[in-house]
Amino acid sequence: MILSELLHPISPKRFREEIFGKKIHWWKAPSGGSHRYSDLYSWKKFDAHLNDWRNSNHIQLADVDEKGKVQVGSGEKWDKGRDEGLSKGDVYNLWRHGHSIVIPFCEYQSQTLWSLCNTFEKQMPFKQGTSNMYCSSKANAHTFSPHRDSTENFLFHIDGQVRWRFYEETSKGKLVEFKTLTLGTGDLLYIPIGVYHDTQPMGPRLTASVHFGHKKDDKPSNREKMYDWYRWFEYQREIKI
Repeated sequence: MILSELLHPISPKRFREEIFGKKIHWWKAPSGGSHRYSDLYSWKKFDAHLNDWRNSNHIQLADVDEKGKVQVGSGEKWDKGRDEGLSKGDVYNLWRHGHSIVIPFCEYQSQTLWSLCNTFEKQMPFKQGTSNMYCSSKANAHTFSPHRDSTENFLFHIDGQVRWRFYEETSKGKLVEFKTLTLGTGDLLYIPIGVYHDTQPMGPRLTASVHFGHKKDDKPSNREKMYDWYRWFEYQREIKI
């Protein structure tokens, strides 16, 4: 992948000088390009990951209030690899009735997503990043209360619509909304470190959050390499001819 293509029509130079670390930016999907991020992830991958319950430790659930130990609106989440109390059936029913599922480390489920992370790391002043997938089943699904992140966030909207709300903190510590955006399929959103925000799904949605911390030094990323295992068979066929 090429950074200039990901950020088009904003050049990487202009992004670094005018947008990076300074303000929220929204790239609308071009005409006919609403499904331009469909190769990053899919509902079929989501289905396969959730059905591989015994081996899929990285599954999280937002705002659990039944059987899990998380309070609604706390901004916390239930984590299958850490917490007890929820079975596969429990998670399915909670998701179906409006609790969003978060799948971390999704870059290792998609070579396209892995390449995207790698592209940002090589061409921006970022530490090694990662990708979380946010998966909601219906409108107004539970997500997280207003919060701010310690990472640079790029949100790739793969499917569905999401209303994003942004807040400023007053001198008295109160959050006041200052901007609202409704993003659809094929849109991209950048949120700098420290900007308070929350989301409201407008229906079923699939959003990839690709996020990075700032580099403190010039050490190269130690991202684990991806291999095209299946192409070994093509190679074997070629050398036998």
